[in-house]
Amino acid sequence: MSFGKRSVFGGQASGGGTPVVALNLTALMDILSNLLFFLLAAYAAQATEVEDKSELRLPSSTSQVRLQLQLTISITKNSIQVADVPLARVAKGLLVDPVDEYGRIPALFAKLVSTREKHARSGQDQGPEAGGILLLADKDTDSEVVSKVLKTAGSAGFVNIRFGVIAQ
Repeated sequence: MSFGKRSVFGGQASGGGTPVVALNLTALMDILSNLLFFLLAAYAAQATEVEDKSELRLPSSTSQVRLQLQLTISITKNSIQVADVPLARVAKGLLVDPVDEYGRIPALFAKLVSTREKHARSGQDQGPEAGGILLLADKDTDSEVVSKVLKTAGSAGFVNIRFGVIAQ
């Protein structure tokens, strides 16, 4: 009793003994190109012009997309500011003021919560830019300070945070 050669995929092997496998990649390429398009559209960087602050040196970028103005948090060499009002002290790139038991900056948290409540009362908490913050951090700022600002903003309900850079 003789059995013919079988390929590793269960079909008959070709005359040379190598398996014949045909893959149609057209559907896979369609899916991947759609996925790539939506990822690029979702993560497109947006930019806006902000007033120049001599004590703040932002990193540079080549993004060309515009952004609507929104609440701005600035981390300078000396302080953390919301709308140019200092709320916490920074020295040598590190946070001087203590944080609470949740890792939040208390003065910043209180200001962001009151701002969010004010926006909710006035009906400004709707739309794609609602709950958004533009974060301007000096490029010499320690990442731990930025992390605490992000944690504080997220705890206050601001989940859409964008980083500001200088356009080239």
